[in-house]
Amino acid sequence: MNIFNNNRLIFWILIFLVLINITALATYFIYMRKPAGEPMPGSGLKRGVVLQQELGLTPDQSLAVNKINATYQASSEPIVEAIREKKAELLDELSKDDTDSAVLIQLTNDVVNEQKKLQMANIKQFLDLKKVCTPEQTLKLSQIYAGLYGFEQTGKGKGQGKGNGKGYRNRFGQQKPDSK
Repeated sequence: MNIFNNNRLIFWILIFLVLINITALATYFIYMRKPAGEPMPGSGLKRGVVLQQELGLTPDQSLAVNKINATYQASSEPIVEAIREKKAELLDELSKDDTDSAVLIQLTNDVVNEQKKLQMANIKQFLDLKKVCTPEQTLKLSQIYAGLYGFEQTGKGKGQGKGNGKGYRNRFGQQKPDSK
């Protein structure tokens, strides 16, 4: 009789654990998954809102910035897609048993050319945005772009100094000639 009570307890514990797992899976699929129609965090709409908040744009400036971003998005999307295609071709060629180095070089050059086009589109976007901004906003815009490119504020190191060092590389950097 005691064996049946132990088995019954294990059975109910297992049922409880199964219910917890099903609930966790349902929660994941309902709340953690985003629908495909929702814009991604880095999309153009979000970017315009961030620029408006960070730069303190006027309504007229916001309209101009949105137009510039839409133009950039339209011009850069085909370039990004071409880069993806070329990289996929590159990976396909790399995975072949008889990889042709001439094809690899050509595909690499194609990727580099597309990335150059994308960089030029980035520069054009920045220059167009710069025309819309005041000098103070342009400084903030430069800092935003520096962050996007992975750089900190220009001209300052990561140390606590003010950047007023003498430029000596080490303690032997400024030595006086021997007076012998």
